[in-house]
Amino acid sequence: PEPPEGGWGWVVMLAAMWCNGAVFGIQNSCGVLFVSMLRLFGDSEDKQLVFKTAWVSSLSMGMVFFCSPIVSIFTDLFGCRKVAVVGAAVGLAGLLSSSFVSTIEPLYFTYGILFACGCSFAYQPSLVILGHYFKKRLGLVNGIVTAGSSLFTVTLPFLLRVLLDSIDLLNTLRVLCILMFILFLAGFTYKPLIPNTKDKEGGKKGKFKLLPEKKICNFSVFKVLSYRIWAFGIPAALFGYFVPYVHLVS
Repeated sequence: PEPPEGGWGWVVMLAAMWCNGAVFGIQNSCGVLFVSMLRLFGDSEDKQLVFKTAWVSSLSMGMVFFCSPIVSIFTDLFGCRKVAVVGAAVGLAGLLSSSFVSTIEPLYFTYGILFACGCSFAYQPSLVILGHYFKKRLGLVNGIVTAGSSLFTVTLPFLLRVLLDSIDLLNTLRVLCILMFILFLAGFTYKPLIPNTKDKEGGKKGKFKLLPEKKICNFSVFKVLSYRIWAFGIPAALFGYFVPYVHLVS
């Protein structure tokens, strides 16, 4: 169907904006959390502990994007709403479980993998769903949505500093769960206007049908030279991009 260029799409835009803000606001504030983790789990002069602690944030940021190809396939198969809601729920569980740890090692799984994978599954559909509702205004809407990440990135560190000074790191993580819970609710606004791949195949409801490989992962787009340049150029440009976020506060 032709995108409606508005209507319920504006609600979807605000939900996607919150998603970008919540996910990258927390991820980009990892430097503040990094310093607080060092204080909680040991001595900031311990070089080994500094390395182990930095791995928590690095792993989390990396997993958000590492999962992207898998999330894209799931989004195509099951639709934006289901993937976003499940992803936000997993991210909420990961962040909440991170607030009950007593050593740094469990954070590799709870924060670095579980929370980050949940964020990835919530983030990707927020970009895809915009194309369902907008075409002529898609550039403007994308700009507003991605501005959410900068808005949260600028303001959240100030809030985190206040929280960390008053209620410590673990309770701060519990407060951040509020952002993920709202993200969970926002996922329900992604009302699909375009059928997903399973629906297109005409499979019966409740019956999982294996789809042809080309339906799941089509590499024909790599035959286009300009796409190959873009696909390999962007990762090269972003190499090391997030390193300052981890260490700048220190």
